[in-house]
Amino acid sequence: MITTALTELLDIAHPILLAPMGGVAGGRLAAAVTAAGGLGLVGGGYADPDELAREMALAGDARVGVGFIT
Repeated sequence: MITTALTELLDIAHPILLAPMGGVAGGRLAAAVTAAGGLGLVGGGYADPDELAREMALAGDARVGVGFIT
């Protein structure tokens, strides 16, 4: 376990964040990163609600974030 300001802020074990790349960083990968002690981020792209709902369903009950293109 590595303690940093980031790990304390996000309450994670390791200072590892999955880059939220749309089409690549989906719900399953985000959930796996979270389960490993980092923070998984789903690529939300331009916020297509159907695609985002599918990816969040694939993440299950894992605590994940979403990154959007602004």
